[in-house]
Amino acid sequence: MTMRQLTTALLATTLLALAGCGGSDNNAELLNELKALRAEVQGLSDDVSTLKKQPPTAPQRAARPTTALAPVATAGYPAKGSMDAPVTIVEFSDFQCPFCARHVKNTLPKIEENFVNTGKVRYVFMDNPIPSHRFAAMAAEASHCAGDQGKYWEMHHQIFTSQHRIREAAFATFASEIGIDGAAFERCMSTGSHTDRVQASRRQAGAVGARATPTFIIGKTRPDGQVEGDLIVGAKSYDSFAVAINQLLTQ
Repeated sequence: MTMRQLTTALLATTLLALAGCGGSDNNAELLNELKALRAEVQGLSDDVSTLKKQPPTAPQRAARPTTALAPVATAGYPAKGSMDAPVTIVEFSDFQCPFCARHVKNTLPKIEENFVNTGKVRYVFMDNPIPSHRFAAMAAEASHCAGDQGKYWEMHHQIFTSQHRIREAAFATFASEIGIDGAAFERCMSTGSHTDRVQASRRQAGAVGARATPTFIIGKTRPDGQVEGDLIVGAKSYDSFAVAINQLLTQ
């Protein structure tokens, strides 16, 4: 019902009351009520007009954290570089994520050359398979199964550089290509030897606020292996990492 219709209905109701039985005092009281009703309806009409003039309010999204929401326990996860390196980088990644592959191809080699190989940075890789990526969790398990034979980083590289080939049957092929024992690899995969490890890593990603892949945490190395620090979200340039690393090195 519009404001005009509401006003008309209220007036009609009041006029009917005036047409009924009652003395002049009662009529005067009803007239006063009618004036009050008209004023109230006019006020409601003014409020609606004001609301219509205001632009709609967009829903507010939760701000993305810029600092890890909790420490990351890195013990037992594959890493490059010295345990004594002053800075640690933790990467939460997905083997089917094209942005993660871009980082592996374009940025990680420079970080390794200038910071990891020089003893300044320890680089830890942790899994955060996105549910919509059908084979991401399986790829993470495949990399750890290869790691059981000392070839984690070889499988890591093979999967990321062959994303277009990823499917369930491809991991045995990757295992053959990097030269590991195929039967042992198949046993590892079929028994889910590293399923719990991958899921534990994924839970840590959620706890620290890693909502997208890749997400990196850069912080000072601690003796207990835990890492706290700033979040870098996305496949950023090498220069972005270099600035963040050098700031920590000077602290």
